[in-house]
Amino acid sequence: MEWRPGPGICPKDTGPWETTVPIPESSLACPLSPRHDPGVTAPTTTPLCWGILGTGTIAEVFARDLPLSVGAKLLAVGSRSASTAEEFAASHKVPRAHDTYEDLVNDGEIDAVYVATPARLHAEHVTLALNAGKHVLCEKPFTLNGAQARKLASLALSKNLFLMEAMWTRFLPAMHQLRALLEEGAIGDILQVHADLGLTVALDPKARIYSPELGGGSWMDLGTYAVSLAHMVLGEPQSVQGAGHLVETGVDGHAAALLKYASGAVALLSSSIQSAGSQEATIVGTRGRIHLPAPWWCPVELHLVRLDDKPSLSGRIGRRAVGSLRSALPSSGGMARTAAGWSGSMSRWLARRTPQPQRLRLPFSGIGLHLEASEVARCVAAGETQSPLMPLDESIAIMDTLATVRAQLGLQFPGE
Repeated sequence: MEWRPGPGICPKDTGPWETTVPIPESSLACPLSPRHDPGVTAPTTTPLCWGILGTGTIAEVFARDLPLSVGAKLLAVGSRSASTAEEFAASHKVPRAHDTYEDLVNDGEIDAVYVATPARLHAEHVTLALNAGKHVLCEKPFTLNGAQARKLASLALSKNLFLMEAMWTRFLPAMHQLRALLEEGAIGDILQVHADLGLTVALDPKARIYSPELGGGSWMDLGTYAVSLAHMVLGEPQSVQGAGHLVETGVDGHAAALLKYASGAVALLSSSIQSAGSQEATIVGTRGRIHLPAPWWCPVELHLVRLDDKPSLSGRIGRRAVGSLRSALPSSGGMARTAAGWSGSMSRWLARRTPQPQRLRLPFSGIGLHLEASEVARCVAAGETQSPLMPLDESIAIMDTLATVRAQLGLQFPGE
């Protein structure tokens, strides 16, 4: 799946409505309450020594990005075979290669383990690492369901160890800026969240994303980003309605969900591995909107539209507005010309009443996974067992939402 951005990719076109926001990757502080952001991510005096559990694609991305992290050192990798571990270690210059996961987590010089195995194995491998006394960063989705997530959170708490879901999108500069804008009320009360993440992935029963045995499907693999965004912006939903289609392997090829909140807000979320959709996200408020252009889950910019305090339309349009539109229409020329004239006039009329967006550019180096590793190092150095950016109770709630939609689709994974 070719969805990852290149190093620091950013649109080169500029204009009077564009602003580059300087946010150093080693200091992603935002003017937020501690509930949302941890403040300055400062270098630690002693680097956190990492071991990677798994050697798949995401493990390789993490290994490439980790040297960019603040306070991190990649020390070891673990696989189920010696040859795979040694090949990975040689490719990424990792000092140690372990041929079992047990040997990796019991390596006495490792402080933290990054679990990079398929979703079905997350609960097992996180448990293994925690029981070995290691802090854990677990690839998304955190688990298969809320019940598994609760057990892991309880285990980490009982051992006073750090545990976090690796929802890397949350640690990107654009997401820090998004939280800051929402905190200051830049777009008023939130009414809607729209998020789509669709990719075209060839149907292959052996592929992880099409395998129910490995916890695949569009909703768990891609929809988790959209659900995480909705939870970050609006919190836990009051009700969840899902729909979708299961492909021949038994996982969903595409899915959608409507989340409703006590405030009256709604979130409209969609995912697909059968087609590429808009891949955009928008947060709509009473006083404006924030748009995350494609690919929104690894954004290098966001677009902010602030509306005037005065509504663009009154409760009733009235004679003057209707008259101004009618006067702009062609007096003759047939239905086609009339329709075209009406459409053009309406577009111009709305354009005059719609503020131009301000584009905030927020580039970053690498793929961005190093930023979540920096947060782990910051938290561990501060003696914290979870991150305020991705707290465990939120990961649990996200797993509940994902599982609710899966149940409505009729998708249950083996062993649940």
